[in-house]
Amino acid sequence: MKNKSISKIVCFVLLTASFFSCSSDQKIDSIVNVAKPTMTIAVSPTATVAEGGSVPFTLTLSSAVSEEFIVFIMLDGANSTADKFDSDVSSSTSSAAYQKAITFAPFQTVVNGSINIATDDLVEQTETLSLIVGESRTTAVNFIPAVTKISITNVIAGELNLAFNYDKPFTGANGYNNSLCALKSPVATPATSYDIDFVVYKDASTTPLPLYDAQTDACTEKLTMKLSALADGLYRIKAKLYTNGDLDTVCFVNAVPQFSIPITVNYYRSGSITAGLYTQEAANYLTSSSAVGSELPVVDVLISTVAGVRKFTVQNTAGVISASGKFYNTHKKD
Repeated sequence: MKNKSISKIVCFVLLTASFFSCSSDQKIDSIVNVAKPTMTIAVSPTATVAEGGSVPFTLTLSSAVSEEFIVFIMLDGANSTADKFDSDVSSSTSSAAYQKAITFAPFQTVVNGSINIATDDLVEQTETLSLIVGESRTTAVNFIPAVTKISITNVIAGELNLAFNYDKPFTGANGYNNSLCALKSPVATPATSYDIDFVVYKDASTTPLPLYDAQTDACTEKLTMKLSALADGLYRIKAKLYTNGDLDTVCFVNAVPQFSIPITVNYYRSGSITAGLYTQEAANYLTSSSAVGSELPVVDVLISTVAGVRKFTVQNTAGVISASGKFYNTHKKD
């Protein structure tokens, strides 16, 4: 009886040990045999892109990964004439390289993204941006890095920028000296300053357009004319004396002779060699005695379409041309 019981116990223990041994082997075997997924990188090896454009890419996994991981796009500085300022591959690393990080969420198998090219105000020849998609810090997947070489073409902005300058120093009796931009009214409370705003009229209209950029209290007022938003026509820009800081009183008290206030205009287009300095016609100068609210012409901008091409011209009120240019979206030079 005793021997039979012992035999049963031994058989049970051996059976149990055999059962658990089998289960454990299966679990270990399933982990050991797991292989890393493969990541395929789809990006054009070469591309020509204008400033402000982008180059698409797609990263595809052969199977999902259960944890988040990052893929890096690196700037290949040795083979680039462009730099970190020319694209969004611009985050600094400890090795002084520049990168863009792309994140795979858990179980995500496809990422579509783009390399975004920056815009600037510089007149530049075509630049080359060499990038490496995929870098050794990514260990969650197997992959072969891809190289893309991007030719970046210069863009001439579809807008005309104007900066109006009216500051002028003046002197009086007993060593008195001041300037229009520094002038503060000695009688008004709170003290007012000397301020000229610039308003825009189209053709023969007496109603100003809603272009308010150059109607601030800045000493140099700036106006951006977006050519694509403006119809063909003649745009006359006038100087309007908004406040005078009691300049007439200051001149009387300090024996300052009446003086003229010529306005100069710096004009330019981002990315273009079209730039210069225009001076208002003498017949249209404001003076130190001009009344608040006075308006006088400064410069005309003529926008026209010739043979399907839009053009602009900077000119005086008599039609004498200072500069002209074509409206391009993308171009290397004007």
